[in-house]
Amino acid sequence: MSALFAVLAAGSVHFCVAQDEVTTIRMIAHESWGIPPKDAVDPASITRRAIFEEFHRQNPDLRVVNAAGLQVAGNQPDAPFLMSMAGDTAPDVFYVNFRQMTNYVDQGFCRPLDDLIARNPEILNRIKPKVLEVLRSIDGHIYCIPYIQYGMALYYRIDFFRQAGLDPSKPPRNWEEFYEYAKRLTDPSVGRYGFLFNNGMEGKGWHWTNLLRQAGGEPVVRAENGVWRASFNTEAGVKALEFFRKLCLDKWERDGKRIGPAAGLSTQWRQDIDNGKAAMWFDYTNDVLLHSTRTNPALIGVAAMPAGPGGRANEINAGMWAINASIKDPKKLEACWRFILFFAGEDAERIAVKNYVEFGLGNLVQPDLLEKYGYHDLARRVDPLLVQASREQFENGKPEPYGRNCQLLYVLLDQPLQEALLYPDRPAREILDKAAKETNEKLLGYVPEEVMQKRRGIAFGILFALLAGTIWYTVRAIRRFRSLPPGEWSLEAGASRQRVLAFMSIFLAPAALSLLVWSYYPLFRGLIIAFQDYRIMRPPRWVGMDNFIDVFTAPTFYKGVMNSFLYVGLTLGIGFFLPFFLALMLDEIPKFKVFFRTIFYLPAMTSGIVIAFLWRQFYDKSEHGLLNQLLAPVFQALNSGIDFVNSVLGTGIGHFALTHDWLGDPSLAMLAVVIPGIWAGAGPGSILYLAALKNVPEERYEAADLDGATWWQKIVHITFPALKPLILINLLGAFIGGFKAMEQIFIMTAGGPLYATHTLGLEIWQNAFMFLKFGYATAAAWVMGAMLIGFTVLQIRSLLQYRFTTAAAAEQAR
Repeated sequence: MSALFAVLAAGSVHFCVAQDEVTTIRMIAHESWGIPPKDAVDPASITRRAIFEEFHRQNPDLRVVNAAGLQVAGNQPDAPFLMSMAGDTAPDVFYVNFRQMTNYVDQGFCRPLDDLIARNPEILNRIKPKVLEVLRSIDGHIYCIPYIQYGMALYYRIDFFRQAGLDPSKPPRNWEEFYEYAKRLTDPSVGRYGFLFNNGMEGKGWHWTNLLRQAGGEPVVRAENGVWRASFNTEAGVKALEFFRKLCLDKWERDGKRIGPAAGLSTQWRQDIDNGKAAMWFDYTNDVLLHSTRTNPALIGVAAMPAGPGGRANEINAGMWAINASIKDPKKLEACWRFILFFAGEDAERIAVKNYVEFGLGNLVQPDLLEKYGYHDLARRVDPLLVQASREQFENGKPEPYGRNCQLLYVLLDQPLQEALLYPDRPAREILDKAAKETNEKLLGYVPEEVMQKRRGIAFGILFALLAGTIWYTVRAIRRFRSLPPGEWSLEAGASRQRVLAFMSIFLAPAALSLLVWSYYPLFRGLIIAFQDYRIMRPPRWVGMDNFIDVFTAPTFYKGVMNSFLYVGLTLGIGFFLPFFLALMLDEIPKFKVFFRTIFYLPAMTSGIVIAFLWRQFYDKSEHGLLNQLLAPVFQALNSGIDFVNSVLGTGIGHFALTHDWLGDPSLAMLAVVIPGIWAGAGPGSILYLAALKNVPEERYEAADLDGATWWQKIVHITFPALKPLILINLLGAFIGGFKAMEQIFIMTAGGPLYATHTLGLEIWQNAFMFLKFGYATAAAWVMGAMLIGFTVLQIRSLLQYRFTTAAAAEQAR
């Protein structure tokens, strides 16, 4: 028995030592590059998990885990990583693509890998020349290593081609054929578009960039001084935008019916592709698989992108691994490098090829890799069209925009594309010129130096005037305070003034200290950031008044201020008095008071994020959206009446659309965003008024009844005066809360369409956590704070005219 205990003790000691020797590598969980779950069923996820498992088998001293970083609701794909970096919960190894690379390096996220590459130079052998050129483009150093390389291609459904009488072996070669194919493939009876654009955040811009390059243009270019500037507002850009309009708006006659457009836009892009709602679409292929899709591969064709006026062109990109620059531990650094060597090396490549062959996808694997790993028969059966398309993608390919702040270029490109669709008659050049100016100032940070110098002079003049005014007002306030007679305390007999002061100080100290530490210190620390070019992982650089200059010269800031006032106005105009009247009704109804109060209070039991997602589904623009379903019979009846009028009078009045994009219409989006908050807040708000109504003496209402007062006169002359102080307090809170509103808008519209719901709170958040312009965001936050402080001071001055007592004390006074 003692021997057994000795063996168990030795084993436990060995296990503990082994556990201590394991080095953990943290990475952001993601469906495309994180560790897939064990129950994954699609070939790509199963293959990626097999690669992770083989890495762990070969490296028992290392363990890769998905890091649970900070999250934010919404559809911004880079948010989890950026929030984790800002919250100091960053991963050790993280995913980077071309668009993100320069920004991540500028922020100091990525560690240079040159010293590690010198130990293993073979790691660069698999990298294609155009990709390697991008990797060295920043300062000659390499900061990340590709584990997969992408090329954009034209995907199409072979079965849909045959149904439309098209030859699947002859995909469209140019824009003219592409449009004709899309028209023939469009079938409204089954809800299928000839081509499908991604309408998610960044989706339209991602796809349209390929059209721009096929027209002979570029989204951004680097000037001789190294500054990146927008370059899509050219003739090539106009051609690409007009072709985009043609695809998405033009209609035509077929069998006596007017149908179209040839291209659709989907926020559930991949799901709609899987459901057969797209005959053609743009997507990546990679250097292992000739195409990747969840649809039956026998039904999918892949071809080179159609040529535009400027020839053939497509985007190339790479999925890459970078190492966190904050890692200083040699052991952790070595672990991260071994991880990258494995995933970018031949072992991971071999496992991927093996798994895809076993899944029956061998005919879709690059033939040179099949030959390399011994699958010679399969290599001879690969479709030559796929091989040619793959080769042409990297021959004709141009890197995804990788300049400074290009991480969010697609977000800004979505704006002119949306504007082009909403306003078909607006000149394309006008739309692109406005978008290019915004991109240069907001994204790329380009402002001519002579313009900046002039703005600095004006800013310092305004600052001097503000300081002089503040000093004058402070001196005046001090003089007025000193001229006031000393106040007298009303203390009980025998009470000591010093003891009362000590008692008050002891009880106020924790609250005051908490405010100093958690409110005022961050506030004044933020004031310093407002004068800096602040970087998360690099020393900040003092820029003086530049951030405030950028704030007051940014069109989106003024748009945010205007929309914030509109949001507050709608919220107060519709929703502020609704709880008041709801409280009156709930107080007056003779039966089921508790039941109705419970029903109206239930939304308060649900989080605001859940309510936002719930209403976003309610506003769904398709025929399946609940609001569209409710209104469809009404519009059908109106259309029937229009048909009757047209037939009798010979007029040509158009029909009402049976569906409406409530969140995509700039004229309705703000109202649509406000209503969910009003719906959720009416019940909880009424509780406060119900409690206050209990303090209004019944004798007043009885006296009013004897005097013959109407119900409206009782509300105006009795109820409202009694609740006026509470209304003013709630008004202050509602105004400040409405002005800072961001979460619900972010989830429902992300500030769109065309900045129609872009509030000041969203302007601050986006610049801080999407554009990583913390100095600008802090300056904008201080401006917003100054506006709210001014409103608060005015409200407090009004409230100081009231004397607040308990209900019992008020009753005694009467």
